[in-house]
Amino acid sequence: MKFASKYLVNSGKIVFLFLFIISINASNSYSQVKTNLDVFYSLTDSLVDKINSELPPNEKQILLTLNLGQSYSLFSNSIKERFIKNGIKILDRHPDELNIPTVDIVMEGAGVEYGEMFRDGFFGSHYIPRYSTIFGNYLQTFSDQGIQKFEITRIDTIKVEDISSLENSAYPFTQASIPPEPFLSGLAEPIIAIGTVALVVVLFFTIRSE
Repeated sequence: MKFASKYLVNSGKIVFLFLFIISINASNSYSQVKTNLDVFYSLTDSLVDKINSELPPNEKQILLTLNLGQSYSLFSNSIKERFIKNGIKILDRHPDELNIPTVDIVMEGAGVEYGEMFRDGFFGSHYIPRYSTIFGNYLQTFSDQGIQKFEITRIDTIKVEDISSLENSAYPFTQASIPPEPFLSGLAEPIIAIGTVALVVVLFFTIRSE
């Protein structure tokens, strides 16, 4: 009975050590991320909010002109909707008898880039930084600043395995090349796995010999 009790205690130590080693490599949880296209929509929202903050006090209507080109024309409705949500009425043409502020937005480019791949823990998933950017300029008649350039970037982290579902083949600016996994990162996992197994085996025979 004494031997059985000692054996159970020693076995428990082995299981605990093994679980402890594995827990060191457990992955951290990441919140669900937006698709690349959704990120660009949020960037245009930020642009509209910036322009809206520059409107004269109590101004509730503008004449809006959008020069987005064929590549970014899909943002037209979302830009208008954002102004409306901010309480701004959009006019189709300038009423000659009224002094209505005019906003002219030009979208020059948009794109996504991926940074260096990394692993979340020794046995965790591969992640990669995502850099999403829009840039261009806008002109407003309610300011004497003239043409103002903008470049808005959002940086977040996504799973490499999710990239194919986050990109949209219909819109090339939502796609980018994926850097390869660092050599040492790929080499480390099998070495650590072998070392972990070897450590557990050594501990097992060490404890049994006591």
